[in-house]
Amino acid sequence: MKHISAHTQDFLLELGTEELPPKQIKTLVASLKNNIEKNLKDHALTYTALTPFFTARRMAILITALTTKQPDQSLELRGPPLEIAFDKLGQPTAAAIKFANNCNTDITKLDKITTEKGTFLFYKTNKAGKNTIELLPEIIIQSVKKIEIKKPMRWDNNNGPFIMPLRSLLALFGNNTIAVEIFGITATNKSFGHRFHHPSTITITEPQQYEKLLHEQGFVVVDPAKRQQKILEQILAVTQNGKKGTAVVAEGLLAEVTNLVEWPVVLLGSFEQRFLKIPQEVLITTLENQQRCFPLIATTGKLLPHFLIVTNLESKNPQQIIAGNEKVIRARFSDAEYFYNHDLQHNFADNREKLKSIIFQDKLGTIYDKTLRLKNITAFIAAKINADVDCAERAAELAKCDLVTSMVGEFPELQGVMGYYYATINEKENVALAIKEQYLPRFSHDKIPTSPLGCALAIADRIDTMVGLFSINKIPSGEKDPFGLRRAAAGIVHIILEKKLPLDLKELLTTTCIAYQDRLKDSGEIKTKVLDFIYERLRSLYLEDGKNTNIFRAVLAVMPTDLLDFAQRFAAVDKFTQLSEANDLIEVYKRIRNILEKSLLPKNTAFDFGLATEQAEHVAAKTMMQHTKIITDHYQQKKYFETLAELVKLKQPLNNFFDKVMVFVEEEKIRNNRLALLKHLQDLFMTVADLSYLVSGNKTFTL
Repeated sequence: MKHISAHTQDFLLELGTEELPPKQIKTLVASLKNNIEKNLKDHALTYTALTPFFTARRMAILITALTTKQPDQSLELRGPPLEIAFDKLGQPTAAAIKFANNCNTDITKLDKITTEKGTFLFYKTNKAGKNTIELLPEIIIQSVKKIEIKKPMRWDNNNGPFIMPLRSLLALFGNNTIAVEIFGITATNKSFGHRFHHPSTITITEPQQYEKLLHEQGFVVVDPAKRQQKILEQILAVTQNGKKGTAVVAEGLLAEVTNLVEWPVVLLGSFEQRFLKIPQEVLITTLENQQRCFPLIATTGKLLPHFLIVTNLESKNPQQIIAGNEKVIRARFSDAEYFYNHDLQHNFADNREKLKSIIFQDKLGTIYDKTLRLKNITAFIAAKINADVDCAERAAELAKCDLVTSMVGEFPELQGVMGYYYATINEKENVALAIKEQYLPRFSHDKIPTSPLGCALAIADRIDTMVGLFSINKIPSGEKDPFGLRRAAAGIVHIILEKKLPLDLKELLTTTCIAYQDRLKDSGEIKTKVLDFIYERLRSLYLEDGKNTNIFRAVLAVMPTDLLDFAQRFAAVDKFTQLSEANDLIEVYKRIRNILEKSLLPKNTAFDFGLATEQAEHVAAKTMMQHTKIITDHYQQKKYFETLAELVKLKQPLNNFFDKVMVFVEEEKIRNNRLALLKHLQDLFMTVADLSYLVSGNKTFTL
């Protein structure tokens, strides 16, 4: 279908390349798309739709109804002031002549314009818009050459730099081929088909034909969404809608496989039953990471001796492709079987001594040293959350023992998982499970440990790493976080909040610093920095959830070091702000704080009823004393909303106090007594949170 009129034409750009990195294609095409959009906007060219396409061997952009010409522009240019443009005799100066030349006109045709700053030479004209077909070559070149590429390359006669060698270029506007050359390749109206099914060229006479012709003639599905859907449909067909097993389709692997093929065909392969004796995580990792195949599992969740292959070929002899994949997988599984059996010949706990040869970090000792610290930290956490302390210590001792196993040497991503399997032979189940769960969560929105010991070990491992790296100034800056400390802090926050663990971060950091013994120079500064860092992760989490920033700041100002306590305070303040009296009360508190900030009240000055001379002063003090005990009781029971709600009852007496009582009187004793009353009130207002942060426009905040 043509999308043309007297003023629009469709446009198609395709870059044919050598095989592109499957994990980068989407980003590359997004960059190309953004560049084209920007360039079209800069040239005032409009369109109705822009559609990206891509496969492993091409990146394409289809633009529907692109205007055929720029709109005319009204051009207004202001030149030099008249006193500079002309000399005393009225003759044009060099500045005036240069301005006229820049405007491509004669000085006599220049106008004058008067503004607040004076009178200037002025030129106004209408600039005719250019035809789009004249502008497209430069737009194409700029859009392609500014694609964001981490590691560009050159090829042939020093062509490039680009992500991969460019082999063809299609640029079509309506039925006109754009006269443009990039990296030594001149644009045509020809694309190319599948490397094997249709290696010859395909002539595109109209941009909208592109997707259809490549599918029908070229055996290429250029739309990645349709290609992915085709894979999923074939998976269901091959497995007979799950009757032969359910495919484990990891999102990342599906995207990668989709980007590897142009004409996907799904086939079913098998492996020997004996390999199922190996932990299924090993087999799944091998199938997914090394062979890019999809495992099949039974309804019980157990791995089946089958897998799915996504090929880029509709073969006349698919069994040959299946046999080739089965051969490779058999070899890989045999290696894994050997490593697993080799590891089983040794007592897992004996591996602990080998950890003395593995450096954790040059200035922080070995992994063995780390396990000694983990033992103390994990035991501390276990005691706080009512977990088995003895088992916690044992889990910490064995936590890193799988790092020296043959299996983890081959599959580093299975650390923890292999430790679990080896530990189940001689250790308690909860110890083994903790070893497996210590690395959870591995990424944002990943699952967290299910067991108390797993939570304790996971938190201990992360806090130990954070304290150690902060102590040697390996602190994340900007986007750089080579040690994943932001992820570690986020993991701690998620575990504590989701499992509702009663854990004081200040006590935890103190225990961790003690575990480092004499390796830390300034434990106080380190604890402060790590605590701030963790609360920055909490802030990010709250912002992601759309929670109020000012309330977060108000609670953080009183620095509760228990994350559960922080969450309770946040909820209470959030609820409190919904009360009709809340804003008025916050304004009263703001007034108290402002007065105290201007005063020099001696420390430990207590309010004395005997020095109260005004009735409103007596009433305010009496009301405050009556409610102080109630507020204190609520606060000690962590009834934070009730604490804040009780403060509301002070609003009227405080308003009367400010209406009728002068605080800054000349007599020092009276003045200080009234300030002492306000200081006591401020302390009450600061119990749950610093409510002054809830006043708009008040205070700035930096972690």
